[in-house]
Amino acid sequence: MVAIDFPSNPTTGQQFTAAGITWIWDGSKWTTSGSGGPYLPFSGGTLTGPLILAADPTVPLGASTKQYVDNEKYGDNRIINGDMWVGQRGLSGGSAAAGYALDRWAQNSNPASLVNWAQGSGTGAPLGYGFEYWIGFQSITSHVIAAADYAQVYQPIEADMVYDLAWGTVSAQPITLSFVVYSSLVGIFSGCITNSGATRSYPFTYSIPTANTWTKISVTIPGDTTGTWLSSGNGAGLVVHFSLGSGSTYSGPAGTWASANYVGATGSVAIIATNNAIWNITGVKLEVGSIATPFNRQSLTKSMADCQRYYSIVPLHGLITAQAAGWYIIAPGVLPVQMRAIPTLSYTPSSSNLNVGTVSFDGITQANFRAYSASIAAGATQIEGPVFCSAEL
Repeated sequence: MVAIDFPSNPTTGQQFTAAGITWIWDGSKWTTSGSGGPYLPFSGGTLTGPLILAADPTVPLGASTKQYVDNEKYGDNRIINGDMWVGQRGLSGGSAAAGYALDRWAQNSNPASLVNWAQGSGTGAPLGYGFEYWIGFQSITSHVIAAADYAQVYQPIEADMVYDLAWGTVSAQPITLSFVVYSSLVGIFSGCITNSGATRSYPFTYSIPTANTWTKISVTIPGDTTGTWLSSGNGAGLVVHFSLGSGSTYSGPAGTWASANYVGATGSVAIIATNNAIWNITGVKLEVGSIATPFNRQSLTKSMADCQRYYSIVPLHGLITAQAAGWYIIAPGVLPVQMRAIPTLSYTPSSSNLNVGTVSFDGITQANFRAYSASIAAGATQIEGPVFCSAEL
């Protein structure tokens, strides 16, 4: 690189020669017919060609490459409740045998009850990364892992949310999974991306170098050009798994697609193998492309509505004065959002329930339902209590 000290305040047509090249001031910039090309003054001029930068930004307010800017339009998070805030089931924690812990985050293990889980907040939160809540797991024993053993936390994602990945075709797009993680152990940990049929798996690994310290992770996964992937509809398009330990049946080589059902990568750290070991996670984001963009912040209302598409709690209230036993009482239920599919309903009567028999449901749709029951005697008859509506994948 040659530094050239151009004359200040040049006049139109003025010539200047340096480094074997003659420049002419055209009134706004120095130009040359040689190989040097046009040069802009420090205080003005217009750049008419492309500006190519060598790297993506690493500091606030730094320059952004075209690749980084382009990825912003694909930066929507396909994970729901990635910041672990929503917990409609009201579960503070428990033994992770199987089922949903926080909204959209399920967990299971084989054999059952290898870990306890809890929603964390407050002291210990990764506030430096901008998160107040997390989901945490703690092993119950030092489990000796057999071939078919595993423990995991996972989230299935609807096909209509990932149809643009075009997986299973030659146009398959890469994805980037980013998250903030914490463990009492150190080493190489793992997870996996699978299709809904668990016939295609991509185990991935990540490193936690320091114990009891939150670490930001970013993993890029190439799109799968083969296999069977649900490309549209409200079924599961793909499943994101985080392994807490798995045996040889559910572990495979990291960094490659396989026609298998894996949970994690061979040789990765197993939380369940160490008594009282801890693993926490939050800030989970999955997006199209090879760049990890910042976590998408949503309003609390939007976050709750996204979760209610899969699980909602609807309060029932109905009151009549029955003239005799057998009079029917009807209580309508309106879901807060349209659910993913027609939900499965369960009802827990409150202490205010009065003079009714078994509560049944009919007219169930993705938007509403009707509860009804027959009075067991004359007099005031009341249906009261929550209905738990599940349309989980």
